[in-house]
Amino acid sequence: MVAYRRTRTRGNGYQKLFIKKLLRYLPHHLLLAITHKVRLRYAEKLLGSIAQKRIVTTKTLHQFSSSEMSEYQKLTKSTQFWHGTGRWQHGEHGTVDVLKSCCDTTGLKPARDVYAVFGGSDQHIIHSISVCRSRMVARSYADMHGVGWKEKNRHGDALTWTAYYYSLFYVRLFTVNGIKMLRRWKTWRSLSHDENGDNTWGKKVNKQARDVWDIFCLGSDIPGNYPMLIGVKHLASQVELEKPMRYYEARADKRIAITDISHIEVPYNKQEEVRRLLLAHNITLPVTSIELGECVSAQKSFTELLGWN
Repeated sequence: MVAYRRTRTRGNGYQKLFIKKLLRYLPHHLLLAITHKVRLRYAEKLLGSIAQKRIVTTKTLHQFSSSEMSEYQKLTKSTQFWHGTGRWQHGEHGTVDVLKSCCDTTGLKPARDVYAVFGGSDQHIIHSISVCRSRMVARSYADMHGVGWKEKNRHGDALTWTAYYYSLFYVRLFTVNGIKMLRRWKTWRSLSHDENGDNTWGKKVNKQARDVWDIFCLGSDIPGNYPMLIGVKHLASQVELEKPMRYYEARADKRIAITDISHIEVPYNKQEEVRRLLLAHNITLPVTSIELGECVSAQKSFTELLGWN
């Protein structure tokens, strides 16, 4: 009898780097969560200041005038959720123009989602749109459509924000629900990995992706691809998620209409291109730059950037 063994594609080391960062940030995240919950504002502010200096490292940011920053704040005042995506993604039948698809359907359309199982979904596979209250985390998801953690003019890179944001999430996930989560983990793995043992989620932007988190370092392998960050004012319908997932993400199970979108952020040099495409589809939607959003975000407190306020 011959025993067959699946050959796991050799990893790139980025998943291990993510885990290393996650474990490093966990004590800080835990302390910050405690001080926030019991309203120890001085301690919370101190921990936030430490995070801004030692965790979220910023080399350079594109500079904007005070009037431009004020205009951005007005533009995003009604934004409750953020969705990170990009101009292009790999599809079953070739490369998909995400922005054009959004224009054709006059909104964001739900896609296959095997991750809602961690939120207590009764269905193993649902169709949803993933959003979160933290602009920085959603921007990190957008950056994987560009050059990942190497994107310039960022207030903290994509891997750092996701590692910090989800550090406490994983602890809560397996301590709150325990055995039930382990059972769901097996279900999720069978649905999310291919015959080589590779996680397929990141392959929508880079076919060399192997794990969930390596894509935030790899970036996209689609020529000319770039990040897009979409502000959402309102969700018509949501999937009911269990603790702790509902504190970190939300899932829209119906189309997010153009009228429920506050604005779109793209790289500074792609604004006119996006405006022209929207105009060609008779869509009136504010378009601004990610760089401007980063400049404004750098002025906010750390807890605000986490979407806690």
